[in-house]
Amino acid sequence: MDAFCLAAIIQELQAVLPGAEINRVQQLDRWSLLLVFYGRQGPGGLVLSVKPGAPRIELVSPPRKSSVPSSRFGDLVASKTKGALIEAVEQVGLDRIMAIQMRGGPLPGSTALTTGEAAMTLYIEMLGPASNVFLVDRVTGTMIDRLRAASGRAGNETPEPGAPYHPPFDGDRVDSRSVGLEQFQEVVSARLAEGMDAPRVLSTGFAGLNTVMARELAARSGISTRASLDQQARALWKSFRELMDRVTAAAFEPRLLMGSDGKPVGMAAFPLVTVPADQQVPCSTMLEALAAYHRSREQVERLDVLRVELLRRLQREIGAVERLAVKLEQEAALYRDGELHARKGRLLLANRAQIRRGQQTVELTDYADPGAPLLRIDLDPACSIEDNAQRYFALHRKAKRGAEIVGKRLTETAERLRTLRAMMKQVETAQNVDELEQVDATAARVVRRRPVQTPADSRARRSEGPEPRAFRSSDGLTILVGKSGPSNDHLTWRLARSHDLWLHAQGIHGSHVLVRLQKGKSAPPRTLCEAAQLAAYYSKGRGQVKVPVDYVLRKFLRKPKAAAPGAVLLTQEKTITVRPEADLVRRLHAAEDALRAEE
Repeated sequence: MDAFCLAAIIQELQAVLPGAEINRVQQLDRWSLLLVFYGRQGPGGLVLSVKPGAPRIELVSPPRKSSVPSSRFGDLVASKTKGALIEAVEQVGLDRIMAIQMRGGPLPGSTALTTGEAAMTLYIEMLGPASNVFLVDRVTGTMIDRLRAASGRAGNETPEPGAPYHPPFDGDRVDSRSVGLEQFQEVVSARLAEGMDAPRVLSTGFAGLNTVMARELAARSGISTRASLDQQARALWKSFRELMDRVTAAAFEPRLLMGSDGKPVGMAAFPLVTVPADQQVPCSTMLEALAAYHRSREQVERLDVLRVELLRRLQREIGAVERLAVKLEQEAALYRDGELHARKGRLLLANRAQIRRGQQTVELTDYADPGAPLLRIDLDPACSIEDNAQRYFALHRKAKRGAEIVGKRLTETAERLRTLRAMMKQVETAQNVDELEQVDATAARVVRRRPVQTPADSRARRSEGPEPRAFRSSDGLTILVGKSGPSNDHLTWRLARSHDLWLHAQGIHGSHVLVRLQKGKSAPPRTLCEAAQLAAYYSKGRGQVKVPVDYVLRKFLRKPKAAAPGAVLLTQEKTITVRPEADLVRRLHAAEDALRAEE
């Protein structure tokens, strides 16, 4: 907003504000005030914002009550101006400074016995980074207070309360409204002689002319660099004088300036010859043009904020999924050795006559490999050859199961990455808020959002869930058995402690089994055998003669992400083979019931 746009706005406000009574004042934010008044046309509100790069003056419908917290400056202005009448609205010089003259309200230092009316001026300086609002005592000329303590005024510091107020004045530029032909020619000719071009001569030599209006005047003058300096100065004077006559006559024709993308980029108080006609939208008032410009600017700012937030969320999610993909690839590489474990088991069984019990390693010819190399096989010297072979077969089954799970999850992860990256492109190319909100709605379903939980919430969740079956071992230890997939999940991930013993029938569907242990203690052999028999009984292998059961401490379990309830990945597990026995199940259950009855 330049000085000419402000002049047009002040002319429009002069038809509304003089004679209006101020009811209250609110500070909307660090840059803005709202004056609520009652005028000839009824109640109204005036927004005054000095935000750098986006100054704003707007007539609005006043809110019924304050919806913003009180502030020091806002409260002070409200107390000083309550009940005051607006006498006039003026422009200071031809600059971006507006003065609202007020009379009424309590005099500074007055009491109930000494009353009087105060005369005050509210100065609104819309000067970029140095913008500020000052409340000044018009009688003494001293400042009562200011919106910003430090606003970086050019050439001097922001005055303190009680100090005289002087509007900032650029001594290097001539007052455009009072300059005559002789002074104008003198300033222009001297600067043209220094090698300045015409637009720069005007913008640096005369107050109120910014770069846009300086170029406009130079274009309207039809100036030629081949003409003499005096002729160039006279040509510029003609277009300059025509503009100032229109300002004096208040013959404004507000325009909203549009960019090539069809969005507002600025305003002008007059039609411009330097901007294509199809990029200038006529407006009935300058206030209307300013409001339309700020609505568009707010939409652009909202678009930018939403775009940055969505990109941040998507980039964070893509990073997490990429890290997951790397881990899955590493797991898949481990599981690719599954067939090698099966070959080792077969070779041990085929050559058991040649292997002595107690050996730690053995090298056997692998005829399954075309080169028939020697394959080195590590052995557990405490186990028989058959048990060593079964251990390798168990590793093979585990690798096969793991490969299937990891393969499925790798496929899901790749698809998720494609979806997230496609959403990133949509966000980067979105042209309006509606498109981003559609992506945001999709992201809400795709991007994981973990709710914030308090410690109390965490403890409550641990206690909620399906209750497992309870048994008592011969050694008096508690054994818990899950009833379903969700029950298994609750048992393993909510109830189990890191030092508890976890068991599950190997390679078949079944219940999770948990033995409660004291920290640092291991399960007695009899309890281990009984817990394994429970795991075998509550599995699909109940009808088999013997069932291998894996067991491991709970801390060596990991739940695959996005896996079905009950799915786990385990490391450092050991295996025990047991026979499922219904009599044992009834006995252990009865022992638990008896103990509870005693309690």
